[in-house]
Amino acid sequence: MMRNDNQTVAEQAIHWLLRQEEGMTRSEQAEFERWLQVPAHQAEFEDLGGLWQETAAIPASAVADLRPVTPRRRLWWPVMAACTFLFMTAILFFPLRDELASPIYSASWHTGRGEIRTVQLPDGSTLTLDAGTALHVRYFAHRREVDMPQGQAFFQIAHNPNQPFLVLSGPTRVTVVGTEFSVRYLPHTMSGEGSEVAVSSGAVRVGPRGGWENRWWRAMQHLHLPQAQRHISVLHASQRSLSDAQGRLVSLSTLPSESIAAWREDRIVLDNTRLDMALAEFARYRDVSLRLHSPSVAALRVSGSFDTERVDSFASALPRVLPVKIKVIKNQKVITSGAAENKNN
Repeated sequence: MMRNDNQTVAEQAIHWLLRQEEGMTRSEQAEFERWLQVPAHQAEFEDLGGLWQETAAIPASAVADLRPVTPRRRLWWPVMAACTFLFMTAILFFPLRDELASPIYSASWHTGRGEIRTVQLPDGSTLTLDAGTALHVRYFAHRREVDMPQGQAFFQIAHNPNQPFLVLSGPTRVTVVGTEFSVRYLPHTMSGEGSEVAVSSGAVRVGPRGGWENRWWRAMQHLHLPQAQRHISVLHASQRSLSDAQGRLVSLSTLPSESIAAWREDRIVLDNTRLDMALAEFARYRDVSLRLHSPSVAALRVSGSFDTERVDSFASALPRVLPVKIKVIKNQKVITSGAAENKNN
């Protein structure tokens, strides 16, 4: 039986790749099939399996002098050797076929203010676009790819291990095989300057957008170098990541499943959000006839789930949760500090 209590999923996947090469017993095959039933295990195994197959293209002379770093336990030398081999593959292999080939399918969509649109892709995947979203879809022989320069979308991806699905948005690359997740890239809004990714079911890998950079940090992660955790991570159901403008991961958290892409139900979910950013989020869907009286009022923070159609109800509820008042100044509703005096009224 396989001892895996202290192993990472990557190490377990490498173990099974090695066992496949050597030949499994009937009991090992049964154990492997049970292990593969976990979505995260299957995703990692299929990913490493693709890299493993490409090592056949590397001349033996190119890796003949490689030696793994002295392992903490000599029993792990096959794993360390395999990691080194995968590292070389990640650095040397470049998918020229897809980079140079023309797409076999392409399409683009754009949604306007307040518009939500659902589109069906030819492989059975479904994309739901939020307001103010632009994205471009291209399918190649060995990968499916979405470029989303702005906006947010919810992805329900049809499983196809031979054609991984990539979402390129802002500084971030999201890689999946088959799962449901959301991606948001709206700089200068409540989600910050980077990308937000949240998983509803299955698992996705989040990392830097650049192909070489992404492969580099994946290799570093497989070699268990701690600095890789700032750049790449695997998210599972009910997990969310935030990246900065350079694509570095700055936050990993959990959230209720009903909060993922709540805009599909005409809801805005605020989590300790600045008041000016909250109003800007409502403005993505419709006119907001409210003004903030001062920078100190703009900096107040609010949490909760609110109807995108009822910004006036949101504003009228603010005095119950924040030290503010709603006043009419020069025929315009203004959110002021609760202690402020309205000298213009």
